[in-house]
Amino acid sequence: MEIYRELYFKGTKEQLEHFINNIEEYVVNDWCLEEKSKRWKDYLFFDYIGTEVEKSSVSIYIGDIDKESELFVGNIVPLEKSSLSIDEYNAVLLKFYNDIIQPYSKDNTDLTIIPPSNDKFNPLNFITKEALKKLKIFCAMANKATGSSHPSDRERWFDFICQTVDDGRMFDYDLLARFLQDKDYWGKKDENFNGVIGDYAWSKEQAYKLADEYEYACEVLEYYKKVRG
Repeated sequence: MEIYRELYFKGTKEQLEHFINNIEEYVVNDWCLEEKSKRWKDYLFFDYIGTEVEKSSVSIYIGDIDKESELFVGNIVPLEKSSLSIDEYNAVLLKFYNDIIQPYSKDNTDLTIIPPSNDKFNPLNFITKEALKKLKIFCAMANKATGSSHPSDRERWFDFICQTVDDGRMFDYDLLARFLQDKDYWGKKDENFNGVIGDYAWSKEQAYKLADEYEYACEVLEYYKKVRG
């Protein structure tokens, strides 16, 4: 399963400020840095207007450098089409990294720049081995036509959810929904198999239903732990 690449910059407040104030010097060729406006004063927008990848705007939120020790590419949006595929998004990110960030890093070695993350999904980058084990047990034994509605399935599902919250390592909504549908990971249901339990991926409908349940349950559990200890 392919996922969106990420790009992080870590350092002191002074190093991050230096990046913000000097990165424009490296915005060359088919790139331009948008002028800051009152509405978007807390963002840097790097627009690609060339032809090698999709024309897009790469955004970095800079409003938290007094509190945080990192910056990161928060989003990439197309300039001429309604949306980008994962492949297109990642291609723009790599173009941004190669054209602008790498030249900056060669001249400014103090700032820690973490190269773009892998575009291949590994669940252990998001949850622990114990949590993945519990998710696998749930997926193998659950009725894939009814999700978590059966009492035994619900118990295994809740066990997985609680484990991720206790670990402090959780999936986001869309990632979990896409993962549950991943036939390469979970297996593909044979056309001649009429059962509802087995080692195969979830349907889109059930995957997003489970993701909804997961997101809500995590929010409730995190709130409970915060206010009740």
